[in-house]
Amino acid sequence: MANKRISVSELDFDSIKSNLKSYMEGQSEFSDYDFEGSGLSVLLDVLAYNTHYNALYTNLAVNETFLDSASKRSNVVSIAKSLGYTPRSATAPRAILDVRVTSTSSTPATLTLPKYSTFTTTISGESYIFYTTEEYTTYLDGSEYLFQNVNVREGNKLTFKYTAATGQRYIIPNAGCDLSTLTVQVQESAATGLYRTYSEGSNILGLTSTSEVYFVKEIENELYEVVFGDGTIGKALSNGNVITLSYIVTNKDAANSAKLFTYSGSSLLGGTVSATTVSAASGGTDIENIESIRFNAPRHYSTQNRGVTSEDYKSLITEEVSNVEAVSVWGGEDNDPPVYGKVYCSIKPTGANALTTAQKSQIITEILKPRNVVSITPEIVDPEYIHVAVNSAVYYNPRLTTRSAADIKAIVEGIIKNYNTTDLEKFDSVFRISKLSRLIDASEPGIVSNITKVILHKPVSPVYGVNSQYKFNIINPIYSSGQPEDSITTTAFYIDGDTVNEYYIDDDGKGNLRLYYLVSATERNYVNNNIGTVTYSTGTINVPTLNITSLGTGVTAFKFFIKPSSYDVVTARNQISVILDDEITVSVITDSFSLGNTGGGTNYKFTTSRS
Repeated sequence: MANKRISVSELDFDSIKSNLKSYMEGQSEFSDYDFEGSGLSVLLDVLAYNTHYNALYTNLAVNETFLDSASKRSNVVSIAKSLGYTPRSATAPRAILDVRVTSTSSTPATLTLPKYSTFTTTISGESYIFYTTEEYTTYLDGSEYLFQNVNVREGNKLTFKYTAATGQRYIIPNAGCDLSTLTVQVQESAATGLYRTYSEGSNILGLTSTSEVYFVKEIENELYEVVFGDGTIGKALSNGNVITLSYIVTNKDAANSAKLFTYSGSSLLGGTVSATTVSAASGGTDIENIESIRFNAPRHYSTQNRGVTSEDYKSLITEEVSNVEAVSVWGGEDNDPPVYGKVYCSIKPTGANALTTAQKSQIITEILKPRNVVSITPEIVDPEYIHVAVNSAVYYNPRLTTRSAADIKAIVEGIIKNYNTTDLEKFDSVFRISKLSRLIDASEPGIVSNITKVILHKPVSPVYGVNSQYKFNIINPIYSSGQPEDSITTTAFYIDGDTVNEYYIDDDGKGNLRLYYLVSATERNYVNNNIGTVTYSTGTINVPTLNITSLGTGVTAFKFFIKPSSYDVVTARNQISVILDDEITVSVITDSFSLGNTGGGTNYKFTTSRS
């Protein structure tokens, strides 16, 4: 049907051409034309192509103006810049060393380890250089000098100079620069050796026309540009000033986990220099990716570079710390027990279970304290892991699959491991038994059902040789029928005063924890029927005093085994639930009903639904 007006709601080529054709057929000037003829058809193709091309280009261009839909890094960075956000640069791995100098040719009272002293390490046959990023001074102790907790960073130290001039841009010409190592120095002119070190202007509050600060922004090709003040906010440069940019270009995560370091710097009083690793290298990462910028930029804007709410602290940590996999923050009033005047942060680093002491100190002193409310004290606590041990009995019909029982077992184990990766291993996660069961059933056509059970493993770090309290709260209610049913058990351990018997803890079903050792495989000798308490409703376990001297034979970790009241497992605050590979048990059972065996239910292999 001919139209007097062109429809503009279509975007695909064929629909545009059809609309143009319909419009022209509706015009009296073209009433006798054959629009299927080759000449007019080609003209309509050109018009439709041009319209389609412009519509596509406009759509792409508009998408690039929004943070959520932009795909080019330069556009994402530009939009983030309007929110006051500078994407995180590549980060050099850091290590902490104790450096000892002996057999020196002279023995002055003090000795200085210069800034940019070098240490080398080798990983998989590749050599990497680590630098000190500050100067260290120590005193003579006997006949040696000991520099403790020396921070070193991996990379190549580079220096680039500019002479200030109108229109000059001050670009760091190397990708992979770690901005935290950037030092900016300004000389009045090339003729003078005097220079002043500028600081980064991370916050414009308090800046004046004489503040010696610089600002950094990302530009094209993942490079960075240094920008100076304009004479109103920050001191302006004068033509002829010499600007020196010193920084480290890192190999990112390649040197992570380096442990053995050799001093390769200039001689220190002709002495022998040795390095002992306090903390292995960690934290090396690539430049912040697009998805991370998309996530962090709006949160940085809402945070306004200060820590007030829990979301502010989350944003500051994810923005400033490169190797973060998950963050949880809660106020002291929500802690158990409440501690007013504090904010607690728990961080799971990438590739590790917890931050090192040095990393915690750096985050608190360099990132959180400068931005938090004066009356609030930030504190970083380690993640607390709850292991969800999964036992799944899988029933299958051999007639519906060509796979063997062993193949099905491997598939189900893979499903459980993938569920751990996608749904767990993060704060505030929920293990949902129904979801996992559905995933198992859907993983292979031959599977007809599964009975999946869980038991919780709570690792606890023992303090050997002293009376210590062991108290924790798993948040989840613990199963109890009011009778002794081993809702709580532990791995074996030895206690003070008995080097013969291996001891265990269980519960009596009424809220009491009991200490016992085995007389035989089925007989227990209880030596203390009230070694501690358990509150089943809240999941709180408390052993007020226990002196563990060592773990039992073959035991690698002190664990509490806990039967949860529900197979759905939640976490809170600093808790993370995880399914370890060696805590997955899968048994594959042929389903007799599916095979039509005589006897029906009398031949069915039952699996108990109770732990």
